[in-house]
Amino acid sequence: MVKDLREQACWLALVFESGLTTRIVNDILVIWCKQLNRTLQDFFAASTQEWEVTCQLNAKVIEKLKQAKEKLVAQAFVIEQLEHAHIHLMTVLDPEYPQSLKSALGRSRIPPVLFFMGDRDILKRQTIAIIGSRNAGDDSLEFTRAVAGYLAEHDINVISGHARGVDRAAYEGAVSTDGCTTVVLPEGIRKLSKVQMRDLQPRIEAGKVLLLSQFHPDAPWLVSRAMERNGVVTALAQVIIVAESDTKGGTWEGANGALKQGRRLYIRKSESLDVFSGNDLLLEKGGHPLNWPVNDLADILFPLVQESTVIQTKQSMDFTPPSQLSLLALQAE
Repeated sequence: MVKDLREQACWLALVFESGLTTRIVNDILVIWCKQLNRTLQDFFAASTQEWEVTCQLNAKVIEKLKQAKEKLVAQAFVIEQLEHAHIHLMTVLDPEYPQSLKSALGRSRIPPVLFFMGDRDILKRQTIAIIGSRNAGDDSLEFTRAVAGYLAEHDINVISGHARGVDRAAYEGAVSTDGCTTVVLPEGIRKLSKVQMRDLQPRIEAGKVLLLSQFHPDAPWLVSRAMERNGVVTALAQVIIVAESDTKGGTWEGANGALKQGRRLYIRKSESLDVFSGNDLLLEKGGHPLNWPVNDLADILFPLVQESTVIQTKQSMDFTPPSQLSLLALQAE
């Protein structure tokens, strides 16, 4: 993880203040940081001619980088504030960066930077995502709390996207146990309210909750950011459970994105969901049914946990050494 505060400020300037696409940012990182083994402080100290020749950048991109360079001092101040608040920065070039994101997302979608509070080693656990509608019915919320509680009790990292409805129920189910959960924000990590932080802070300090965001710490909630966040939630998980989905919206897009990522998708199957055709359609697209209600949760979840174990083991066997990992992952599409 990058320790130099000035280098971290350069990362903020490049990723968030340049206005460049994720693809272009990652292209620069591959050429400048991986191939040339140079820092971003070196990058912003270089001439515009060197940017053009070395990274093959056009005039429009160079102008945006010049504007980002002018904001380095302000970003250094932000980094100092984050350090004081125990908010940490992890870059795509760090060996600690989650391998599952690199293998599931192409260069145009891999977040160059992740901000986090809490124990990042939680991500090394088996991870199962629970996704679903913000307006889910009571039966779906009951299902979500029960499933999240069971998984957390069995040492699974329950990951969700910090919205009302199913996301909130997944968090509540997980923290009702002594297990762990990861909360992936659709906004900047400093945009949480004081009330939200009062709930999260003790659990973060106890090592039970990991707070994660791919956005600038002060970025507000937007629909587009919530959709981006969904891809990270599913990419971090070995298995995804859909509690309730319509045929459009964030859950629908997230579930279909998970299928494209090659993730194992499980869909709640219940007679009470007749009006929500999204679940049925996801089953037709390749999702696997989880019958609900059941007398014993282990009947439907124990096989799923075993499957997650197998997938995680395979992922670890496919792991490329850190010295090669970042460059290869960023080149993959």
